[in-house]
Amino acid sequence: MARRLSHDILGLFGARVIWTVLGLVTGVILARKLGPENRGILQLALVLPSTAVTFVKLGVSQANVYFINRERVSSEELTSNSIVLALTLGLLVAGLVWAGQSTLLSTVLKGLEPWALALTLVRVPLILLDEYLYGVLQAIGQFKVYTTRMVVSEILRLVLTVLALIVFHLGLFAAVVMLAFVSVFNIGWLLIAMRRQIAYSLRLDVALLRKQLSFGAKSYVQTLNNHLLLRADNYLISDFLGPSQLAFYSLGSRFTEMLLEIPQAVGTVLYPRLASSSDHEIHLLTAQACRRTLLLTGLCSIPLLIFGPFVITLWYGQDFAPAGRPLPWLCAGALAFSVFVILSRDFTSRNQQRVNIAAGIPALVSNVGLNLFMIPAFGITGAAMATMISYSAACIILLIFYLPSANVSLADVLIPKREDFQYFWGLARRGMTRRKPGRGMASAGAGE
Repeated sequence: MARRLSHDILGLFGARVIWTVLGLVTGVILARKLGPENRGILQLALVLPSTAVTFVKLGVSQANVYFINRERVSSEELTSNSIVLALTLGLLVAGLVWAGQSTLLSTVLKGLEPWALALTLVRVPLILLDEYLYGVLQAIGQFKVYTTRMVVSEILRLVLTVLALIVFHLGLFAAVVMLAFVSVFNIGWLLIAMRRQIAYSLRLDVALLRKQLSFGAKSYVQTLNNHLLLRADNYLISDFLGPSQLAFYSLGSRFTEMLLEIPQAVGTVLYPRLASSSDHEIHLLTAQACRRTLLLTGLCSIPLLIFGPFVITLWYGQDFAPAGRPLPWLCAGALAFSVFVILSRDFTSRNQQRVNIAAGIPALVSNVGLNLFMIPAFGITGAAMATMISYSAACIILLIFYLPSANVSLADVLIPKREDFQYFWGLARRGMTRRKPGRGMASAGAGE
């Protein structure tokens, strides 16, 4: 089990690294060809569907993992329910956003034209369906389907970007169309690949759906809160400062979000394992994963802090130099959020999402409040400072709940141990000699 966990984590993380690198290349082309103004508008087209989807996720993805691993519910039934629910809710929320376009386009979506909004909303039901079905894949351990599709779709986006912006010089319209096309491709691939393993249908099991929504309601508030915590600053910057400043901030955030690929990969693979473990094992796995994730994230943040501003101007051009200003604050926030991500998996796996909510809501309120003050006063650097403070607050609150219940010390969670360095050294040696992977990243190893 430990070897399988380590293999899955490294496989998912490796795929996300490739996906991130490809995304960076695509981002460089988009920034240079669109310029700050249009790049900021494209950022709104990118984040709007994920925000709309978050309001109707209802925790179904987390419920799918829980019911498959804890309750042993059929993956076929859960998949069928997920497809019907995703398409219904996705179309509903897309319609509501379209109905409120006059207000949105003059405030938090400033600069986004109606045609771009229409193309953007096409992606909403598709992204929601992707989210729900990924929960099923996560539960049954089929990460290869997800990682392969993720990398291939990013290659497709890069190729289309080169053709549209470099070869044919089509501009913003083509960039928005590409987002919709890649989403359609993603879902088509996913449905075909899953059909080979899961005999899903379009039948709705109402009794099971009630159970999914009952469990998911707890995760829903947590997921919504976390998304707003991550993205509220984008909309406030758009409203206060306009698309160009949003382009600078989103570029700086993109660099630091690469750091969050580490805890996201660990947490994604860790959650199904935790959901099927005893409370004692859950706490040990969580503490170990926190230490190792924080160590790796911290080491990766050092070159970003040193070379980040230089790389931004080298890759994206001098016009995007302001994107380097918020990097130090965003890096500090990423370190705190990485611990928050792992700890939240502990509470979710034990059906105690209320603890995550208790940590997330104060952090969100402080984030919005600080942004309302700090963005007008300090621009995008103020937004980054607000992000760092709110992420740190969320992390501290979770630690206050976690430490007594887990009966571990703060050092057990945050300070790397000798075995952690040995673990990474072992991974490096196996990588160089191409030996078979050994102990798991989150295994309850000796000395714990």
